[in-house]
Amino acid sequence: MKKLLTILSVIALVPFSAHALDRSDFSITAGLATNSAVYGATAKETNRNESNVIHNVKKESGVFTESHESGFIEINAGPIVSIGYEHTPDSISTPQNETREDLKNSSGASMKSTVSVDFNDLNIAYLKLNVPNTGLYLKAGYVETDLDIKESMASGSTYNNVSTEGTLVAVGFSHAINDSPIGVRIEGSYMQLDDVTTSNGVAVDGATVANGGRNQIDASNLEGLNAKIALTVTLGGN
Repeated sequence: MKKLLTILSVIALVPFSAHALDRSDFSITAGLATNSAVYGATAKETNRNESNVIHNVKKESGVFTESHESGFIEINAGPIVSIGYEHTPDSISTPQNETREDLKNSSGASMKSTVSVDFNDLNIAYLKLNVPNTGLYLKAGYVETDLDIKESMASGSTYNNVSTEGTLVAVGFSHAINDSPIGVRIEGSYMQLDDVTTSNGVAVDGATVANGGRNQIDASNLEGLNAKIALTVTLGGN
């Protein structure tokens, strides 16, 4: 969140001529949106047994769809430039993945594990540029989100939750309803997040029969395509 605020502050310092804008040129837009998205990633899981030997490496790529709600607020500096902040209160959840379904440890107990991930507090700071007299706009932003890893493992170990960040680019169209402060907006965007690594907390050389060995997940190519429709209201300005 601190980095997000810093980026918003930097965007807000985009230089404007002191005589180019006056108070009447500024306005605020707030909006509520519904989003439908397709997300994809590649993940590699490396499992070590109780003897610290790598006995299973599983690599998979997959996609899933998810819908969520979001809210945003923008400060508009004249008819072209806006800075904004968008927050998603909903969790974006991946399907559950199962591993080690057929494995047993030296005591004969099942080593089956299930893992899913919730992307929580997806926050976006962005710069929006309107194309004059068209309703079209372009948007570029910085993304932050927390990954809440939900797992069920025979050893009782848990994966460490992590955070990641990335970038977003979008194009959209907005239209005022009957020239009123109320408007509608449609938007398509592409988001890319940094790679993440997490583990079950067992050190590489700390495996025992009780903890079942170290599990590590390396995720890459985290990306998503999102379609948004929003209802907006704009206050202030000419």
